[in-house]
Amino acid sequence: MNIGILRVKLRNLWSLLSTVFSVFLIMAAFYVIVCSFSETIREDPFFLFGWKPVVVLSNSMEPTFTSGKILLIKEKKESPEVDDIVMFKQKKYGLNEYVTHRIVGKDECGYITKGDANNCEDPGRIQETDIVGTVKYVLF
Repeated sequence: MNIGILRVKLRNLWSLLSTVFSVFLIMAAFYVIVCSFSETIREDPFFLFGWKPVVVLSNSMEPTFTSGKILLIKEKKESPEVDDIVMFKQKKYGLNEYVTHRIVGKDECGYITKGDANNCEDPGRIQETDIVGTVKYVLF
């Protein structure tokens, strides 16, 4: 095979891969913008096609994931189980924020959660209605 033809084919392949990657990045940026805009209006997590990207803001789940990582959360469809890492609304004890921690137990009062790096469990119990999704992937 002629070296010139091989170079042209490699250049065309590189161009195709570059285009596909660029389209993927544009779609990912659009997805994040839609999620953020929707959450601003609704004040609730927005799941597009049942998925939501989340940026980790603390190191409470080290070594599983650290601050700055991007998680992909799957919207809750069934009851979570012990050892699942879930995103939930923490409304008690003066907090009104979303937390991503591991379920370490369950009793008659609700789910017991804890950050992997924390020495003690989260205060109180969360109810199933407080859980919005389960961590499925650590993207970056």
